[in-house]
Amino acid sequence: MRWFWRRIGYAATRFGFTAGRLALRVLPRQWIFFFSDVLARIAFVLFRGFRTRSLTNVRLALGPNLDGTEAREIVRGSLRNFFRSCVEVGGALESSIEAFCAEIPISGREHLDAALAKGNGAIVLSAHLGNFFLIGARLAGEGYTAHVLVNQPKDLDLAKLLDDYRWQVRQRTIHARPRREALNLLNLALRRNELTIMIADEYRKGNGIPVPLFGGTVQARRGPATVALRTGAAIVPICMVRQSDDSLKLMIEPELDLVRSGDNKVAVRENALRLTQWLEKTVRKYPDQWNWMNIRWSENQESSLVAKEQRLEGSDFVVRGH
Repeated sequence: MRWFWRRIGYAATRFGFTAGRLALRVLPRQWIFFFSDVLARIAFVLFRGFRTRSLTNVRLALGPNLDGTEAREIVRGSLRNFFRSCVEVGGALESSIEAFCAEIPISGREHLDAALAKGNGAIVLSAHLGNFFLIGARLAGEGYTAHVLVNQPKDLDLAKLLDDYRWQVRQRTIHARPRREALNLLNLALRRNELTIMIADEYRKGNGIPVPLFGGTVQARRGPATVALRTGAAIVPICMVRQSDDSLKLMIEPELDLVRSGDNKVAVRENALRLTQWLEKTVRKYPDQWNWMNIRWSENQESSLVAKEQRLEGSDFVVRGH
């Protein structure tokens, strides 16, 4: 049964992607954005699992005394940001590269150029924040060669559709599996002094490096820190952030200071911590633009609050959730 609903979800995603592109060709973009905002509000009500876990993570991260209305507005904003980002992806496909670049200014390009001047390539560190889909496309529009590391969906038709989209907006794709092949391709790109984009904010249970995040503990992935140490590549944080008027801006920060000497395991652990600290700082600045589903805390941290949120779903949400 789970397999059946997964297939339905993949089919709906393919249909939505194709229908969205068609709608952008025949309807004013502001109408499409209005429709996406309405869909985001409906999705907040219907997607109970998303709503409950996201609210739980917001309260664990930003404090149990956070006003319930504030927490809900953060999660609603996160969902609205995602739906708008999908519309903007379609807009990028239908625009010329000149028009696309003109709509999204860049701040801090000198930081990326300084990192590349060292000749070892640069790992673009980003997160599921703002419009992360278009980071590689905007960098490619400036003449950089950008490769984005992606986990392919199991549906082959959807995987091909997404690969084709990335190619159309000048992003090159490196598939995360098989792992050895992915590492080889990442190393080759960095040796050519190119960019590799890693969206490195999925904190899942299982293997990883335990690091503090928002006062809790999560399992950070070793990947970015390990690749940076092996290749000598710089790690440059970059996010495409939504502004108050809903326009986008590509924000490039200075290269992160990494530990590159001493015991390798110690260096990887320390660097994973520094990457996580960057993420926390960034999410605190833009809490309503981040996907709060990406955290899996240790069970003893979240169990009591999950139960509390589930109780609230039956009372407080009904009163104040709309």
